[in-house]
Formats: sequence, structure tokens, C-alpha cells
Amino acid sequence: MLGHDLPDSWWLSADSSPRLLAHTGDNSAGNGGKGYFAGSLINSSYAGFEPLNVAWPGVHATASALQTNIAYFDQSATQIAGVGGDGGNWNAASGGSVGVFGPVGHGVIATGDNGAGNGGDGYFSGAMVHAPVAVYSPINIAVAGNNSSAHADQTNHVVFDQSALQMAGVGGDGGNGNAAIGGDVSASGNDHGPHQSIGGSGLASNHGGMMGSNVIASGDNHAGNGGDGYFYGGLVHATFAFYYPINIAVAGYNSTANADQTNNVVFDQSAVQMAGVGGDGGSGNTAIGGSSDIFSSIFELIGSDVIATGNNSAGNGGNGHFSGSVVDVNVAIYAPINIAVAGYNSTAEAYQSNNVEFDQSTIQIAGIGGDGGHGNTALGGDFALDLLSDLHLLDHA
Repeated sequence: MLGHDLPDSWWLSADSSPRLLAHTGDNSAGNGGKGYFAGSLINSSYAGFEPLNVAWPGVHATASALQTNIAYFDQSATQIAGVGGDGGNWNAASGGSVGVFGPVGHGVIATGDNGAGNGGDGYFSGAMVHAPVAVYSPINIAVAGNNSSAHADQTNHVVFDQSALQMAGVGGDGGNGNAAIGGDVSASGNDHGPHQSIGGSGLASNHGGMMGSNVIASGDNHAGNGGDGYFYGGLVHATFAFYYPINIAVAGYNSTANADQTNNVVFDQSAVQMAGVGGDGGSGNTAIGGSSDIFSSIFELIGSDVIATGNNSAGNGGNGHFSGSVVDVNVAIYAPINIAVAGYNSTAEAYQSNNVEFDQSTIQIAGIGGDGGHGNTALGGDFALDLLSDLHLLDHA
């Protein structure tokens, strides 16, 4: 956008260079970073629950097969890719205060490409996969022979979470309360060619092209920007959980068999995977550029891109770059077996109690940009140049 305090061009002649010679700032404040993602996000979960309960009594026999199952399969997944960081609040980016006198070319003065508190960009190209598999097959069998008694009791409390949080190419947040300021540029010049009076003010000038394009830039200022995040590759979280509790009670002739099994199982297998995440920008930062003065009378003395009062930055978060793969593969196999077999005129008892918890968590971080500091200041400007000789001043007295 064009800024403010730009003087009118009434002093230029009719055949002088076109208007809008000064660009008072491409200013932005508190913008959120962009997010880029090209690839695939896949969440493919499978859960199999196949309980089997069998009671088989013989002649004048008793067979009891009791099975109680409480199963909870969550298999949650949060997948985030190519999300740009948030922009900061209460930011200010200012440009303007440009004064021009004399023949200058197009796009001569730019008082700042200013930014304040912008969030970092996020880039991600690849695939993000969350593919957990859970198979739960409890088996409970009671077999009683003639004139026998068989009891098979099985109780299971199972929780399979298999959660995953995957983040890739996420830009850092921009800081708050930042200011990026550019402006306060003035330029005055004329050459040794023919002169004419402008606007009756007695000031002399022509359009001989003293200054080239983009002569003065008062600062490419940034304050509290979040770092960029880049990631190319794949994030894979593939978990496998197999749980096969088996409980069998077999009683022979005139016998008693008891098989009791109690299992409390928790498989979490969580994973936090982060790749190419840009760092956060700091708060309360200031980046200032401007206050440049040019006064010249030498024909075509100053070329293109002569003066830049600062490519200023303050409190920026570091960039994060990562190329490759982040893989978390967990396999959990839990197969408790409980068998009671009673022979002729005998008694067999088998008790099994298991409390099992498999977490298998992982935190994988790659290419993370550093956080930006707070309360930083980057200053540029206060540049003055006077190329008008005393003799030339006397010629225009």
C-alpha cells in the first residue's frame, strides 16, 4: 500500500517523469503466515474384536464359561500439515514522509517494505499416515466330562488408545506489540542543463534523469516475525496391538476344573511427531529505518539502489528445515493363556491375573526453528548526503 505524507507533484513540469515517483511503503502489520501442503493425510484405523465363549458339559456334568469384556478402542489422531503461524496483535507498520524536489525517475524512493509481528510460513510436501491396528480375541472354554464340573471365568478390561499428534511444516507465531517503521526520506536535485522556473517559486529544475530507479530505500523492516517451517518427506505412525487372552478349563470323569483369568490392559502407543516447525517470534520488538536526506546537483550521479538505510529485523524466530521421514512403528503382542485340566477323579485350578500397560510413547522433533527473543530493537537510518557544490549554489543565487 502507499503510505502517507507524500508531497504532491505540482512542482514537476508537464513533460517530466510520471507521477508516483515515491513509494512510501509496502507496509503490513500482524499478518498470519501462509500454509502450504502438497501430499496426503491418511488416517486408516482397524479394530477387530472377536470374543469366543464355549461351555461343553458331558453326561451328568456341569460346565460354566463366563466371560466379561470391557473394551475401549480410541485410536485417535490429530494431523496438522502446512499451517501458517498466527500474526501478532497491536502491531504497527508505518511508511511515508517523503519529499522530492527535482528530476527523478520512476520508483526512485521507497520508504520501507515494513512488516510487524507476522507469523512464519509453513511448508509441507509428502505424506502423513496414521494407521493403527488393534486385534482383540478373547477365548473362554469350559469342557466337563461325565459327572464333572468345569468353570472357566474370564474378565478383561482393555483400553487401546494408539493416539498420535503429527505436525509438519507449521510456521511459528508472530510476536505481539511490534512496530516496523520506515520513512522520513527527502531528495532534492538538479543538473547543469537548462533550467526553468517551477510554480513561480524561483526554484530551478529539469527532468534530466539525475537519479535512477530505486535510489533510496529507507528499510526493509521486520519486527517479531515467526520463523518459517519447511518439511519434505513423510510422517508415519503405524501401531499394532494384538491381544489374545485364552482361558480353558477341562474336567475329566468325576473331576473339577477351575480356570480364572483377570486382565487389565492399557495400550497407549502415543506419538508426538513434529518436523520443520518454525520458531515463535518475540514480543515487544521494534525495527526502524528511514531518516535519509539526499541533496545533489550532479547529472546522473546516483545510480540504481544506491542507498538503503537498513534491512532491519528484530526478534525473529529461526527457520526450521527438515527433509526425510519421521516414523513411529509400535508393535504390542499380549497373549495370556490360562488352562486347567483335571484328570480322572481329580481337581485342577488355574488362576491368572495380569495388569499390563504398554505406553510406547515417542516424541520426534526435527528441523525446529528457534524462538525469537523479546524486547529487541533493530535500527537503521539517519543517512544524509549533500553533493551540491558551493559554486553551483552561487550559479543559482
